[in-house]
Amino acid sequence: MIGAEPGRSFPSSQLEQRLAALSDARLTWLIALVLFALSAWPLLLVDLPPLQDLPNHVATAHIIAHPDLYPQYTFNGLFKSNALLTLWFTVLGGHGLFGAARAFVALVLAVNAIALPVFVLHFAGRRGLVTAALFLWPLVHSFSIVMGFLNFAFAFALSLILLAVLDGQRERPTVGRGVGVAAIGCLIWYAHPFPLMVIGALVALHAVTRASWRDRIAAAVALFPPLVPAALLSLLAARQHLVKAERATTMAAGTFAYLNPWEIAAHLWTDVSGALTRWGAVTIVPALLLLGFAWKQRRAARPFFSPLAMALLAIAYVALPEMMSNWHYLNCRLVPFLWAGLLLRLPDRLPRPAAIGLAACALAFSAVTGVDYVRLDRDRAAFTAGIEAVPARATLLPLLFKRSKTSDFNASLTHAWGYYTVARDTSAPLVFGVERSYPITYREFPPRSLIPPALDRFADSASTPAKVCKLLRQFPSDAACAVMWRELWSSFWSEAEPRFSHVLTWAMPEEARPIIPPRYRRVFAAGDLEIYARAD
Repeated sequence: MIGAEPGRSFPSSQLEQRLAALSDARLTWLIALVLFALSAWPLLLVDLPPLQDLPNHVATAHIIAHPDLYPQYTFNGLFKSNALLTLWFTVLGGHGLFGAARAFVALVLAVNAIALPVFVLHFAGRRGLVTAALFLWPLVHSFSIVMGFLNFAFAFALSLILLAVLDGQRERPTVGRGVGVAAIGCLIWYAHPFPLMVIGALVALHAVTRASWRDRIAAAVALFPPLVPAALLSLLAARQHLVKAERATTMAAGTFAYLNPWEIAAHLWTDVSGALTRWGAVTIVPALLLLGFAWKQRRAARPFFSPLAMALLAIAYVALPEMMSNWHYLNCRLVPFLWAGLLLRLPDRLPRPAAIGLAACALAFSAVTGVDYVRLDRDRAAFTAGIEAVPARATLLPLLFKRSKTSDFNASLTHAWGYYTVARDTSAPLVFGVERSYPITYREFPPRSLIPPALDRFADSASTPAKVCKLLRQFPSDAACAVMWRELWSSFWSEAEPRFSHVLTWAMPEEARPIIPPRYRRVFAAGDLEIYARAD
């Protein structure tokens, strides 16, 4: 795995000799097992891993399992895209939602740990796999995992396997392989449609760039028909998401948000790195080395990942918005595919210092991830310390003035209110329920300011008069900002106060305390957590 520098000769190490004696299949499984072990062992330390969106998904599963307690929501069924986690909870959640969630995270990690070496072995060969193994680990416990984008992470892994199968179909089309492509494509659609759209674009580009019309037609005939079922399903999913239900519009529904140039460059690292805190930032080492080594072979021809395909992926990443129609991190989902293409352009051997450094970074990242799981679980414990102070079936309004405590690369407490929903059957005003493509939607939508994504960031963005002026893009005097701040909160409470019997605040600054209506009295306080109950 660690090779000599170009131009120098070292005797083969005992490790290299043992690896050389392994078959391709055994080598692939060995690398997959190591990748899985490095990324999955922290799951043993906590009841629920501190992934940003995961408590929201658990709360959604709780609502689906108790429709009599939550008549304000309607279940959208299991035959839809982005539904794999919902199906998992439906089948296994009855034995405990937290255990089912941990098992699904382990499954996603395992699928990525297997798919990545399979993909590299197929497109770059055995020698390329041995080198790439030192760069694969950030893509296993990746940014998608940290954010809780578990359906997308599963679909991304399957898409790499699908590309390998499609390459075999390209070289020697068979009916059996075509059926396999259709089946994998539909499973990817069921998990998440975005990777399927990327595959469709890569396949189309491959077909139209063949040297002759005869070759183009042959490629299209071999590759397109097996993808038709998944493509039709993807069109259905797009319609479900983009065509809004009545009164489902929010401020974010029609908003397009773009990254600035610095963020575009930074996200090429952060949107693959699976670090939770700055202590896990050693993932910057493989990111920089990958760019350096792959640049030297940037013109290497690879099926579906030609230099032109890589360039167009990069252009699409820059051109697409970061957020569109309540879909956050849109362009950022292309970054794992860019990394996958770079992995196919690594040299057969690495300088020994680079190889040793990468291995050390992998071990350090694994250890830090375990520590961070425990550290962020303590944050979760502080956030949920008031569960017993909230009555069963309470209508609970979470106001998070900060969405994290010790995490740096995700907002781990954003959806920690979900623990209250599961434990006390409280209301879930921040649950994912706006889009028809979600597992559940509101039967009757509440006021616009009381549904996500407007509500989930409201307390943070409007905590002080200065922030309110920035939010409204107005910059009058300090006194005028204070008036606008009070008016905004007054308008908010006119809708919220009749609806919520209890209010949970987290990290509320002193200057924001006047915004709590006098009708609410504080019934619990510990650290950054405060819980208020309405007087009636």
